Amino acid sequence: MNKKFVKYRIVVSIIAIISLVINLIMQLDSTLLNSVTVILPALIVFPFAYESYQDKKWLPFTAYSLIIVLSTLVTIQYIYRFYILYH
Repeated sequence: MNKKFVKYRIVVSIIAIISLVINLIMQLDSTLLNSVTVILPALIVFPFAYESYQDKKWLPFTAYSLIIVLSTLVTIQYIYRFYILYH
């Protein structure tokens, strides 16, 4: 485990837990909260992708990068729908 990303992983884990607890307790149908929940896999996988790239392990790097790109595109779609529906 790379010590460079320990603080990053802790912060992302705390954000993930807080957003999931808020979603469960308040049961919001918020598009913005859903977009945060969708982008979490990209934030969680980023350090693994970076480490795979540094170790020149191309298959895991490609898989992690694909997850990051798909999560980012879905988040952009959520934000676009929010903007179109409410403006």
